Amino acid sequence: MKKRSLAPAVLGKLWRLVRRPVSWGRDAYRQLLSFLRVPNYPGVRLTPTRLLNLYLVRFQKSRGHVKLYGSPLVLTIESTNACNLRCPYCFTGAGEIGRDKTMLQLPLYKKVLDELGDRLFLVEFYNWGEPLLNKNIYDMVGLASDRGISTIISTNFSFPFDEERAEQLVAARLQVLGVSLDGASQESYEQYRVRGDLGTILRNVQLVNAAKQKLGSKYPHMIWEYHIFSHNKTKEEIESARQMAAELDMEFALSKGWVAGPDWDINKEFIDPEQKPNPGYCHFLWQQAVVNSDGGTAPCCAAYYKEDDFGVFGNDHAIPLAELSASSFRQLWNNDKFREARTLFRSHAGASPLAKSLICYDCPITLIWDQYKRQRAQGVSRAAFTTDFQPNDGFNYVFNRRPARSQPNTAPTNDVIELTPANRR
Repeated sequence: MKKRSLAPAVLGKLWRLVRRPVSWGRDAYRQLLSFLRVPNYPGVRLTPTRLLNLYLVRFQKSRGHVKLYGSPLVLTIESTNACNLRCPYCFTGAGEIGRDKTMLQLPLYKKVLDELGDRLFLVEFYNWGEPLLNKNIYDMVGLASDRGISTIISTNFSFPFDEERAEQLVAARLQVLGVSLDGASQESYEQYRVRGDLGTILRNVQLVNAAKQKLGSKYPHMIWEYHIFSHNKTKEEIESARQMAAELDMEFALSKGWVAGPDWDINKEFIDPEQKPNPGYCHFLWQQAVVNSDGGTAPCCAAYYKEDDFGVFGNDHAIPLAELSASSFRQLWNNDKFREARTLFRSHAGASPLAKSLICYDCPITLIWDQYKRQRAQGVSRAAFTTDFQPNDGFNYVFNRRPARSQPNTAPTNDVIELTPANRR
């Protein structure tokens, strides 16, 4: 008699278990599915190493572990912190000096990639500057693509560009190119993107489209990133931009533009549900690393000043050896500052002097989690949790933060167009 395999029966029972969420709670079922879901980053090559690291990172984050054994899933590595525009509610555009202006050097980039690349899902090449100003950006993207890592660049695209560079970008297999375009006319667009030229951007997008056609590639997928402010929120303006995006074969993405001070969107008309204050462990402290162009490693992408760095990574000539805080990223990822920042999610009231000195201590994400824990201890359900924090509070905290330093910050440049109080209404 032929022996029957048990595999189909076992798999069938497991599948029926997964299909029965009611028996063990819908919340637990949703959490399990969220835990198992693989990030949908275009172009990423799934390997056993990446998947094992994914679930290790997620498990440690869910438990609030302080010492991490996994590696970041996403790397934000700053191509440069220089920019050609003067957007008023960006530190760089407002003329603040967070650190010296630098271009990311290939030796530093390769060192980071050599250590983290096999476990990364995504590399973002932007933070506080215009990434395409770095002449090595094409090599950097290509090196990540060779390792099967998804890549993304967000650009203002308002600078001289040509056919050769467009083809280099496509040949490097960049997966996503986001273009910041906050208007369908020059008059509207330049209200925030000071010094930007709409016509230049549209020509550059066409160059990339031509390069994609010439090289037979569907990538990079281009996104028209429309940030809504009080001056460009009309339905006519948005629909005109949406139509222009469609004609250029670009995805159209709307998101709220943040300003310092009172929230201009007083009726919360343009708030995405994901932007509302919700309790949770900080995404960056557990699964996304931020390395700036000088090797300074920040706790998150919002930390602009060098004084807020948690360490310095790298060993190339651009960074004096005396400033190195770690010979490996794993060592840096678990240094005193990172561990103390994660400990804040266990006990904010009992924070150490070091923890109190970190940008994370008064961050709304940390404080909301502390509120949540206290309410839960009083018997409040997660669904009934309330907070006095508003969506704009996070931006205000970061934008108004000025760490202690030996030299004063510079004043905003004169060519910045401030958004007037009338515009914020």
